[in-house]
Amino acid sequence: MARRIDHARYSKARRYLVAVGVTAFAAGSRLLLAYTEPQPPILVLFTGAAGVSAWFGGLGPALLTIAISAALDFWFFDPHLAIAVHRWTDLLDLGIFALVAFAVAWLCESLHAARRLVEDRARELSLVSANERAWKDRYEAAVRASGHILYDFDRAGGQAMFSGACRPLLGYDAEELGGIDWSVLVHPDDLPRYRLARSSGDGLEVEYRVRHRGGRWITLHDVGQKIHDPDGRVVRVVGFLKDVTAQRQAEALVRASEERLRLAVEATGLGVTATVFGPDGEVRFEWTREARRAFGVPDDVELTVAELLARVHPADVAAVRAAVRASLDPAGDGSDNLEFRIVRPEGAVRWLGCQGRTVFDTAVDPPRPLRNIGIVRDVTERKATAEQLAESFALIDALVFKAPIGMAFIDRGFRYVRVNEKLAEFNGVPAAEHIGRTVAQIVPDLWPQLEPLLRDGLGGGPERVNIEIEGQTSAQPGRRHWMLSQYPIRAGDKLLGVGITVIETTAQKRIEASLREADHRKDTFIAMLAHELRNPLAPIRNALALLGVARDAPERAGSLAVIGRQVEQMAHLLDDLLDVSRITRGRLTLRRESITLDSVMTRAAETASPWIAARRHSFVVDIPPAPIVLDADPVRLAQVFSNLFTNAAKYTEPGGAIRVSAAVHGARVQVRVADTGVGIAAEHLPRLFEMFSQVGPTETRSEGGLGIGLALARGLVEMHGGEITARSPGLGRGSEFVVDLPLAAAASRRPRAPSGPALVDPPTGRRILVADDNVDNADTLAMLLEALGNDVHTVYDGDAAVSACAEFRPDVVFLDIGMPKRDGYEVCRWIRQQPWGAAPVIIAQTGWGQDEDRRRARAAGFDHHLTKPADPDRLLALLARTAAARSSAA
Repeated sequence: MARRIDHARYSKARRYLVAVGVTAFAAGSRLLLAYTEPQPPILVLFTGAAGVSAWFGGLGPALLTIAISAALDFWFFDPHLAIAVHRWTDLLDLGIFALVAFAVAWLCESLHAARRLVEDRARELSLVSANERAWKDRYEAAVRASGHILYDFDRAGGQAMFSGACRPLLGYDAEELGGIDWSVLVHPDDLPRYRLARSSGDGLEVEYRVRHRGGRWITLHDVGQKIHDPDGRVVRVVGFLKDVTAQRQAEALVRASEERLRLAVEATGLGVTATVFGPDGEVRFEWTREARRAFGVPDDVELTVAELLARVHPADVAAVRAAVRASLDPAGDGSDNLEFRIVRPEGAVRWLGCQGRTVFDTAVDPPRPLRNIGIVRDVTERKATAEQLAESFALIDALVFKAPIGMAFIDRGFRYVRVNEKLAEFNGVPAAEHIGRTVAQIVPDLWPQLEPLLRDGLGGGPERVNIEIEGQTSAQPGRRHWMLSQYPIRAGDKLLGVGITVIETTAQKRIEASLREADHRKDTFIAMLAHELRNPLAPIRNALALLGVARDAPERAGSLAVIGRQVEQMAHLLDDLLDVSRITRGRLTLRRESITLDSVMTRAAETASPWIAARRHSFVVDIPPAPIVLDADPVRLAQVFSNLFTNAAKYTEPGGAIRVSAAVHGARVQVRVADTGVGIAAEHLPRLFEMFSQVGPTETRSEGGLGIGLALARGLVEMHGGEITARSPGLGRGSEFVVDLPLAAAASRRPRAPSGPALVDPPTGRRILVADDNVDNADTLAMLLEALGNDVHTVYDGDAAVSACAEFRPDVVFLDIGMPKRDGYEVCRWIRQQPWGAAPVIIAQTGWGQDEDRRRARAAGFDHHLTKPADPDRLLALLARTAAARSSAA
């Protein structure tokens, strides 16, 4: 669209200059055209110049153009270029030009004025329309914000218009609602009330339910105004709709709550008190039954002040009187709130809580109390609960303060707010001196480790549990270990600080190190156990091979002797392991008797003599000649000293010396076993008597044991009430072991004569059943017993043992415990249940040798319990004694 010219936008000088320029252009063009044929009309160009000046500059510049053009026209009439007019027609043309040019100028000015008027009106209308739209938008926004719907029902046209919060309230857009029959949405039960409100009266206010687009019912409060035509007919209804669903639901909840409260008050037995004060000082009590029961007053007893005060606990009478006076004082607010004790007629003490308010007659001066309305309830349980809670809080506080772990609360400035005694002990600073000081001030050495953890917790990070911290504090110098946990503490969304718990794990770390060392010793023990078990197997295997090829009796006898010695060594090894286990679990029982120390030394020296002789040691025993009597187990005590003698022989180079001495000190005797052997390093002495302890690399010394001998010796000595210690000047300088034992009491110092098994002939002619799932063990034992002239039957499981016993009726039964089908216990119980089952001697022969195993064997009916591998001599002696006992009984 071409740009419109508005001459008011340009300055006055510019408009007149344009008029002069346009006129000059027209004059120049006319001058040029003067020499053309045919010549144009003289005034056409000047009329156009006047129109341009009028359009661009307005009426004033146009008049200037007309004036200049009229003057210049004289130059173009005959005679040319002379100011002279000789024809009257020229004057007529000039007049016509002036009129036409003036009319054109006036027309342009009028058009400009009309356009400006139109534009001004258009602007005014635009402003009015914008204001209306803005007002309408603000009104619509306000209506939507208020949650209302505006409506306009045109009854004449049958149309409805809606605006406001249509979609939030009903789920429909305003345009959709305009096309829906409103009565269709109204709840059927509310439709009569809705139609009645719209048909009568000028205004309307009604509540009814409307179906939401989602299917639910909402309650609307409809307030409107009816508009009538001149004939009084309703033509329009305008108004607004307000959603009161939540309000009505809340009111229903309040009503339900009030009803529940009423029922709850009745159910809880709250008593209502109404005390009326007469003008003459008379007091009348209008109390409910629950209030009477609270005081323990029967229904048929008249309430009086004296009666009530008599039931108040003597210690609370003064407080009750004071509260009553305060509630009846018109200078106060008339309220009373008191808890006190009463004494029931049966003597029970109960706590009551009374709350009330006094109403005064203000028409008189001073105001007189009219009545006191209140409630009374039994608060005995609450008082007891409060006391218990107070005690619990005090206990919890004490537990936290005295807890064996460090605990603290640290605020967002890293300052201690609360600290218990244990953490104060860790930090070496009293708990009270922590408060208000930062963590960096209290434990500066640990702050570099603690800072990132605490910053993470105070920055809203997650809980951190069991973070290992190591370092030192002023109270705990040196390398220490702690386990720290921190957890943010919040009040709602507000972070208050972090709580921390600290557990010192220094001892645990040391235990872990000890366990690792013990695990290492265990691995060493297992390796040595394999070594010690393989060592006897090699000569046994060689001896068996020699028996297969040897023909001479001496060679066969030598092989049998090797097998016997190695089997004895393996049995001794297993016995030591079992003894250590029994001592560790407290299952080993000592068979104490009065014995002499020299008998123990003799027995121990006999056991260790093969080692001493093999290594050509000098062995000297220096014991006082007077008998030294001990109350001890001779076998176990001999086991202690045989271990010491054997160790001395093992760890002393061939040709060394071993010296045993004893000395009595008061009621105790000290036995010293000294050698000239390899000695013991000082760092090994504290661990010498621990299980699996080795004092050096075992693979470089063939005599290295399992590391259980000294542990067994210490356990046995301590069971006798003694103590064993070790000393050594160092490696290569020998060692000395000192055993300190209590002497026997004076009344029991007569030693018993040593007794041994009676010499009896091996048993023959017996019916013997051997039952063992270890075929080799069963067959070899059977062959041994058959070689002695017995009738032996062999089976390999429990069912076969039962069948064989029923048919064979043995005199002696050897039963393994862990047999298939039926174990040894079941077989033994079955035998004892038979009519002939009391006669056989039943012997358990098993690898299970604990005391509990022996107890179970006795309970099942076994006569004897032998642990594999059983000593054949002991087994034959047991059979011989059994046979002799049966013969004497017969």
